[in-house]
Amino acid sequence: MLALSACAAPQQDAQATPTDLTADVTVLAGKGAEKRTEPWMRQGKIILFSDGTVLADLGPTVNGRTRPGQARVLYQRQVRQMWDLAKSLGFATPEQANFDGNPDTLEPADGELLYVLTFSAGQQRWNFVRRVPVDQGPDEATGQWVKAMAQAAFLRELPADQDLPIRYDFGPDPYAWFKKPGA
Repeated sequence: MLALSACAAPQQDAQATPTDLTADVTVLAGKGAEKRTEPWMRQGKIILFSDGTVLADLGPTVNGRTRPGQARVLYQRQVRQMWDLAKSLGFATPEQANFDGNPDTLEPADGELLYVLTFSAGQQRWNFVRRVPVDQGPDEATGQWVKAMAQAAFLRELPADQDLPIRYDFGPDPYAWFKKPGA
């Protein structure tokens, strides 16, 4: 006699961090917005994977299609904290997303910062798009999420002259001593 029994799959906890979570932040700066030094207001991309891997890059060449390099790896406790923050800010629900198209096709206008927040979990993908004037900054929820992602990637605010090369000033012409007089 053969008896077959079926096992029910364990129920997924609705509050648990999804095992296939991906959170992606892309900030695009329009003309006139490139000079901001705060990492949450600079052109860049940050990606968080469910295993804790954080990828990040900042700079004028970063766009929605950029795959940044690895910045660090979070502990699972930190990944849970990030997901809890996303839930508390209203980003964890696909029904609340406000953009259905391809976010890679979006471009910022002059003097504008474009925030594209993309989440995927449970074989679903959803996007939040925020356009804000550069002098205004993002709304509270977007600002909190982007700042948390920047902190998770160890990105920090840069001094205004951080992008300038270091110049060791040896005088007007460091080779003048080697030249013949009057040359």
